Amino acid sequence: MEIVDPRGRVERVGTGLAPRITRPVGGLRLGFLVNEQTRNQGPDFYGYTLAIEAALRGRFELAEVVRVCKPVLSRPAEPPQLEELRYVQGVVNGLAK
Repeated sequence: MEIVDPRGRVERVGTGLAPRITRPVGGLRLGFLVNEQTRNQGPDFYGYTLAIEAALRGRFELAEVVRVCKPVLSRPAEPPQLEELRYVQGVVNGLAK
């Protein structure tokens, strides 16, 4: 059996790994983008972010942690939400369902 790609010949481009973040004086700023509107029942990612933050504080100096909750899971984050995350060095995005 031969699998044919409808795009024709596709040239692969190796991009490599992202560059390492330089650690600023005073610590890193970390963001969490939570894909859940409420914390009513069962596991919730907001709760997990607290545990993740505690684990990371044991390994890294964190200057600030920003948590942003998206009201609708299926939509992209709104510009005001992205603005809140603009100056962090890294963002963890998640859902606990």
